[in-house]
Amino acid sequence: MMKRLSIIIPTYNMEHYLANALDSIVVCERCADIDVVVVNDGSRDGSLSIALGYADSHPDTVRVIDKENGNYGSTINAALGSLRGEYVKILDADDRFDSAALDDFVGQLEAVSGTDVVVSPYIEEGRDGTHRCDYDLYGKQMFKTACRYSLDEVLAAGQLRPFAMHALTYRTALLRESGYRQSEGISYTDREWTFYPMFYAESIAFTATPIYIYNTAREGQTMDLQVIVRSISHLQQVAQAMGKYFIEHSNMALSINRRLFLRAAVEERMRVIYRLYLITMPSEMFVSDEFEQCDKQLSMLLAECGIPQIKVRQNALLPIDALQYWRRCHKRLPDWVRSLLIWLDRRMAWLHSHLFR
Repeated sequence: MMKRLSIIIPTYNMEHYLANALDSIVVCERCADIDVVVVNDGSRDGSLSIALGYADSHPDTVRVIDKENGNYGSTINAALGSLRGEYVKILDADDRFDSAALDDFVGQLEAVSGTDVVVSPYIEEGRDGTHRCDYDLYGKQMFKTACRYSLDEVLAAGQLRPFAMHALTYRTALLRESGYRQSEGISYTDREWTFYPMFYAESIAFTATPIYIYNTAREGQTMDLQVIVRSISHLQQVAQAMGKYFIEHSNMALSINRRLFLRAAVEERMRVIYRLYLITMPSEMFVSDEFEQCDKQLSMLLAECGIPQIKVRQNALLPIDALQYWRRCHKRLPDWVRSLLIWLDRRMAWLHSHLFR
C-alpha cells in the first residue's frame, strides 16, 4: 500500500533517544499516511528492542531493518529499496519531529504531489536554547508555500541558503530512478543526501512551518567539534566523493545556475576541511605532513572541478586567508589570531540568528 511519506530512522546505540523520535511520529493524526523504517546499525544497547516494540504496537506504521554495523550511509541504502511512501525524509534517532507540524506537512505533500524536492525550515535545539533555520538567505519569504517551482528558476534567484539534511524531503522515485546511494563505512554522508539528488531534480516546493527538531546538545554526536576533528578523514572522503561525482556528471545537461550551485557545494565542503586544519584544529592535534597530503589531493580535485583557487576565511569581518598564509609562511596562523577569528565567527553567527532567523 502506497503511503504519503516514508521516514528513515538510522539507529546506532540510541536507546536513550529513539523512543522520543518514534513518539513524535506515532502520535500524529495522519500516522496511517506515514511509513517508518528504523534501521538498526548493529547497536550494542537496547535500540533494537525498543524499535521492535514500536513495530509490534504500530505494525501498520513502523518496520525494522536489523543489520550489521556499516555506518550512516549503509542504513540509508538498506532502507531505500523497501520504502512505501511517495516521499522520503530522514530523521536521526537523537532528533524528533514537531508532531502537529508533521501532520500539516503530510497534507502539504499531498498538495504538491509529484514535486521532486520539498524544503522546510527546521529548529536547532541546543544548550543555549532554540532557533529557527530557514532555507532562504535572510529569513525573507521568497517563495509561496505549497506551490511547485522549477528548481533551475529557484536557483537562478540566488536567495537560497545551502540545503541541510534536516530541511529536505525527496520524491522516493527520484532517488530510485537516479540510482542514489550513499558512501558506506564513514560518517558525514548526510552531505551526499543534500547533493547527489540535486543533479536530477526538476521541481521544488517549500513549506513555512518547521517540522524537524535538530538536537545539537548531545555530547559525542558527529557534529561535536572534538568528534569532527578526530574524524576529519571521513569529511575528506565525503568531499572527495562529491568532487568526483561532480566531475563524472559534468556532461549532464545542467543549467549554468545548477552547475554553479553544485560546484559551490563541492567548494564549501572542501573549505570546511581547510578551516578545520588551519583554524579550528587544536595545535596539539595538527600534523603538518597529514595536512600537506590532504592539500595536495584536494587541490587537484578542485582544479578538475574548475575551482583553481580557494579562499579559506573564517568570517567577513576579518577576512584573513588562512590557506594563503600557510602557503606563504609554511605554518598556521598564530594561536591568538585563530582564537580571535573563531570568537568573531561565533558572535556573527549569534547576531545573524537573532536578526534573520
